[in-house]
Amino acid sequence: MKSQYWIGLIGVAVLLAGCSSTPHRRSDAQAVFRACVHQDQSKQFSYRKGRPMHIDQVVMMQRMAEEKAIKRRTRLSTADRYDKEPGEGPLYDELAELMETKQFCKEGYFELDSSFENGYERIIGECNDSATEQEMKKLPMCGPADRL
Repeated sequence: MKSQYWIGLIGVAVLLAGCSSTPHRRSDAQAVFRACVHQDQSKQFSYRKGRPMHIDQVVMMQRMAEEKAIKRRTRLSTADRYDKEPGEGPLYDELAELMETKQFCKEGYFELDSSFENGYERIIGECNDSATEQEMKKLPMCGPADRL
């Protein structure tokens, strides 16, 4: 009788270990990138991506479980690259790829704000480099409400 419990317990442990090591996949949702320039030639952008709510709830529950586990133990150095603090993860990787492709914020950027609400993740940032004359003509002017 005890061996049946052990077999069941081991089966559940293997199943949980398999699920927890599943890599975080990028969302298939359409990303929205917007940029504008201020009078002082600073460039500001927002990057927003939506995800279906039922997936967000699962991710949220998983993060809550992970936070409880982290409180009980220290973080392993071999942790999954997306098991990180806010400010790191798939959305930031996608933004970095986009910046490189568009050659926007060539000298990097600093984050002004980030949020995760109602199924949407959003990053607002400002480039370290100033807008060129061409960018000043091409990009829309930021309004007073755009400056955080």
